[in-house]
Amino acid sequence: MDFVDGALHSVWPAELRTNRLLLRPVIPDDADLVRELMTDEQVRAHLGGPASHERVAVRQAAYPSTAGAWAVVRVTDGTAVGLASIGPDSRCEGRAEISYQLLPCAWGSGLGREAVSAIVSWWTAAVPGGGPVVAVTQAANTRSRRLLESLGMVLLDEFDEHGARQCLYAAGGDEDDTDVRWVRLLASRLDEVERRRGAQARATAVGERLPDDLTALAPEELARLCPARHGAYGRVCARVADHSPDLHLGRAPDGAWIAWLTSRAA
Repeated sequence: MDFVDGALHSVWPAELRTNRLLLRPVIPDDADLVRELMTDEQVRAHLGGPASHERVAVRQAAYPSTAGAWAVVRVTDGTAVGLASIGPDSRCEGRAEISYQLLPCAWGSGLGREAVSAIVSWWTAAVPGGGPVVAVTQAANTRSRRLLESLGMVLLDEFDEHGARQCLYAAGGDEDDTDVRWVRLLASRLDEVERRRGAQARATAVGERLPDDLTALAPEELARLCPARHGAYGRVCARVADHSPDLHLGRAPDGAWIAWLTSRAA
């Protein structure tokens, strides 16, 4: 299990309060809010456009059981005006990602900034040493970028994803901050490191012997495989602790299995 996912489940559910907002776990009664957010053209302008009915139904069913997903409720009238969440960053294990959506009626009053700030503060306090907190938004989404920058989040990287240019921001405005430096280093070295490790893996006898169908492995061989997720490309194991398996496994871009031993020699 990803560290972020495990840590999140240990402190969930949680309610967060600010001067103007209540962030509470999403409940089934929020289905209309989920539908409105996922089909609104303005909200979805930088999120791939309005979602299909099928996708909306999937999210409506999933949100109430998703740790780290809050409905953003305006205290003055008790109206839910958005969704915000924190969870494992699918691009890199050990990194928490924040996301947020507000209805247009709640734009321009600083509510989004208030919600994101509350989540960052909560995570930092609830999960000491919880690692970097990041947020990704389209480069063209100037409103969202201004929100993140107003919180002191630092632009660390730009990359293409989902057919658009994306901006990766990290919490911590201090350039000497350990988390910020860690994320910056990861962003600048990820491809280089993964290419090197992938080439090394192909050179190991263990990697060469792995069959395409892992069910062909004996139980004692399966027990040696690393269960961790392996980075954005399925190649680098980001786990640095509690590693009993001595074989790391992933797939190369051509779909073939690659592996390397945990020893430095590999």
